[in-house]
Amino acid sequence: MFSRVGDDVSLPCNNVVYPNCSSTTWIYNSVGSTVTIEEVAFGKIKVDQTERSDRLSLGSDCSLHVSDVRAEDAGQYTCQQYLTETGPQHGGDAPVHLSVLTISSTTPVTDLKSNVNMTLRCSLLTYMGHGTCISGVSLSWVPKTGTNAQVTLDTSCDIPLTVTLQKEDNNRKWTCTLTEKGNVKISIDFTSAFSDIEEKTTDNDDIISTVPGTSNAVKLPISHIMLFVTLTIMAAIVTIHTTRRNRPPKALPPQAEETSGMEFHVLEE
Repeated sequence: MFSRVGDDVSLPCNNVVYPNCSSTTWIYNSVGSTVTIEEVAFGKIKVDQTERSDRLSLGSDCSLHVSDVRAEDAGQYTCQQYLTETGPQHGGDAPVHLSVLTISSTTPVTDLKSNVNMTLRCSLLTYMGHGTCISGVSLSWVPKTGTNAQVTLDTSCDIPLTVTLQKEDNNRKWTCTLTEKGNVKISIDFTSAFSDIEEKTTDNDDIISTVPGTSNAVKLPISHIMLFVTLTIMAAIVTIHTTRRNRPPKALPPQAEETSGMEFHVLEE
């Protein structure tokens, strides 16, 4: 069984005796550990047994459901049948190997931006160990047209990808695919979301403003900006001049009105 981190997975039990699951027990062996943990006993989740018991549940067909899968969930799960609590095991084991596909960036996500080298790692955790491929299983990066991604050729199930990020890589998905015997079984994505606000000037003197979390850019040529500012100033000047011309004349003070209405006579000697 293959799962991605964060997914839900259902592990089948192929040796069920009682349909009500009262005979079903699930045990778990983690990667690289010889310790056996009993997750389910006689059809009931053992709540106090593991820290992840709240993510476990039993299906109507006695399958074991694991929700919100994590890397540490990889390992071997074994379904067993006991007809009585004190009796011997009935029949053989029904083991299920859960492998978990993970993807991560060795470059802090807060540092992702243009012209920064980003290294991603795609890893498969199996019951045999971290990055150890099961027979017939391989990992690969889906190539992106127009990118300068460098894939390190590796036959293990722990493959890196290094790329120098460009402006157009903001919010781009990088996909790692798991193939078993030539058939794609599962894939996992990583999105390179830039965290900064970029303001750059291009060769054409275009001012580019990018909103964080989006790939949309607004370009305004400087010549257009200067023209807009000039027209705004000219419109303001015309408005002020027109307002002054249309303004009614100020009323004269009373003394000035009397003076303007007086007649002056020149006396000749």
